[in-house]
Amino acid sequence: MTRVCFFGAYDAGYPRNRILREGLRRAGVEVVEARVRETRAFRRWPALVAAFAKAARSSDVVFVPEFRHKDVPLANALRGRRRLVFDPLVSRWDTLVEDWRLHGSGSLQARWNRGIDRWSLSSPDLVLCDTWAHGELFASLGAPRARLRRVLVGAEDAFFDVPPPPAGPVRIAYVGGFLPLHGVAVMLEAAAQLEARAATLPPFVFEMVGAGIEYGAARDFVARRGLARVEFTGRQPYADAPRALARSHVALGAFGTGEKAGRVIPHKLYQGLAAGRAVVSGDGPGVREVFTHGVHLLLTPRGDAAALAGALAALIEDPARRAALGAAARERSRAVASVDAVGRTLADAIAERAA
Repeated sequence: MTRVCFFGAYDAGYPRNRILREGLRRAGVEVVEARVRETRAFRRWPALVAAFAKAARSSDVVFVPEFRHKDVPLANALRGRRRLVFDPLVSRWDTLVEDWRLHGSGSLQARWNRGIDRWSLSSPDLVLCDTWAHGELFASLGAPRARLRRVLVGAEDAFFDVPPPPAGPVRIAYVGGFLPLHGVAVMLEAAAQLEARAATLPPFVFEMVGAGIEYGAARDFVARRGLARVEFTGRQPYADAPRALARSHVALGAFGTGEKAGRVIPHKLYQGLAAGRAVVSGDGPGVREVFTHGVHLLLTPRGDAAALAGALAALIEDPARRAALGAAARERSRAVASVDAVGRTLADAIAERAA
């Protein structure tokens, strides 16, 4: 039996991490963990060395999970003859510089984070990407293309168990972290356009679940425009996300205009699809690798609030269309993006690289 050691100062409760660990177990792979919570390197690395000595003695693979780019060099130094797998999920440079715009493109921080990307992506035997479109970015930052394998993000079992939508007003749900790539401003402008024509539509409500970087700006926008059909639920535990989707009829994906939004298929999109909801999201090469516009979901140009409002108005008026999209979405998601499907994909990738 293959034995995989998850290594680093990762968040064990993060959905990607939970899906991969449970998926591997269901695929017959033993999973052990060398994990610490300390994030500062001068304390983290000695603690990881000690944790690795206890957990990884008979492991075949060292697996560095999402966001832990800075733990890859130590994993590489400790692994011996074990295979090293890294699941970056994002590029640090792309996220901090291009997406969040926390640093200027020519700044020292931009060069530093690009260097961390290159350092962490070039040494593993296997580098995972959530879409091939995202994999191309990783390749441009130092990951050898021959070592790239696509492993979809997927959704956990609870989302596949969400019951059919309730009766009542059509509820359009955004469940997320108010991140720049989600395009919250685009969603709210679409909500404003729909409110302007509310008299011609069946009753509807926008529910914004979560909090994050753009939460304050979103609240200010709604107050300034006097939007009466937008509700803010606030931050909720991750375990409540299926319940938020259970009271919805339509789920929103990501509409940001940055290139990253076009490359990725975020958790929130998989979760809405797995829940059997009619999903509307921004178009891009990443989502089209896995799902078909008009069959599994509706795609609109990213950043185009008018197009989003038009797609939502059509769904508000057509319950049969919502049901058809939701059924096809859940079927496709179960086939390729369930915990079992994702676990098999990862187990196969690890086995293939070992051959």
